[in-house]
Amino acid sequence: MWPFGRKPGKPSKDPQPTDWILGRGERDGFPMIVRMADAYSGLAPISGYDHHVIVSVRFRNPQPNGFPSSEECDELEMLEKNLSRLLETENECLDVLVVTNNGLRDFISYTRNVDYVWRKLEDNVSLFHGFVVEFAIEPDPRWDIYQAFCRMLGRTTSYRGSN
Repeated sequence: MWPFGRKPGKPSKDPQPTDWILGRGERDGFPMIVRMADAYSGLAPISGYDHHVIVSVRFRNPQPNGFPSSEECDELEMLEKNLSRLLETENECLDVLVVTNNGLRDFISYTRNVDYVWRKLEDNVSLFHGFVVEFAIEPDPRWDIYQAFCRMLGRTTSYRGSN
């Protein structure tokens, strides 16, 4: 099992706000902005955090380029802060990506406790008031989503297994 010698638990280095990098790209014919927690780029996958969590928030009034309106930006920022506080409590989740593209913002985390995440999301639906939101939690022990964005942004990946 990769990585050898790692025990489940939060990594020894907590990502700091300055550890996030910004990247640009294109998907589905629309510009895309990616924020990635760079602190995990050389460490991922983190043992025990083997499910990705995707919280997709649809913009109410996206601009023609698919990005949020200026009015929604403040609300999305507050939603992100609250979501991060909610899911990262007790180190049950690690926030790793925020992807903005084509009228959506995807908040992507990895969790070691699927039941905890579902319960937190279901118990706090008011957090998303005014937005159409979809949740997905799926097995991803190799952190494939995160690794793909690492490669896109030219960051180091640690997983060297076969596909």
